[in-house]
Amino acid sequence: MDASTGDPAGEISETRRELLEATRDAMCKHGFADLTMQAIADESEKSKAALHYHFDTKAELLAETLSYLLAEFIEQVDTGPDGDPEARLQALTEAQLFGPNGRDGDSSGHWEYHSMLIEIQSHAPHNETFKGQFTTNYDHVRQLYAEIIEDGIEQGVFEPVDPEGTAAHIMAVIKGARVHHVTTDRDDIAETVHETLQEQVFDSLRS
Repeated sequence: MDASTGDPAGEISETRRELLEATRDAMCKHGFADLTMQAIADESEKSKAALHYHFDTKAELLAETLSYLLAEFIEQVDTGPDGDPEARLQALTEAQLFGPNGRDGDSSGHWEYHSMLIEIQSHAPHNETFKGQFTTNYDHVRQLYAEIIEDGIEQGVFEPVDPEGTAAHIMAVIKGARVHHVTTDRDDIAETVHETLQEQVFDSLRS
């Protein structure tokens, strides 16, 4: 797994992996505003000096953590091009809305993670490091959706729609659901959006 590119095929050192996972845990525990390098070090067995040795800035560390988490997420939820396109589409969407364990799985930590993401994204318009990483992550997931839809079209499972446009539409709807879930008291929004995507997008995709 290559944390710098989000490529699940790459590899990173165990030390770097430990620091990235410690960063994830610290972000979910403290939020962006109160996140410090010391708080991250406290979540690992490494020192604050080790963090500064591997990462020049906190922004660089956070960006690489986002890349690492994306690669980890894709490994958990997608079976690859040999899988059934409809099952892959459902699994990816459920994981985006409810966490890697899907609609009926354990979602503990999922919404804390997305609360943290929204905090970081609020800084992206004025931080090129964050903006670049969020763009990379968005493009990676959108391309995965598009590839799944293309596979379904080629196999005669899906209608011949625009894969890129459909992928962008699905992701925009999911993003809206996640924002509303963590910023309002509407705990039912993810389930509502999942049902609506099923009825208005996925059912119409079937050939």
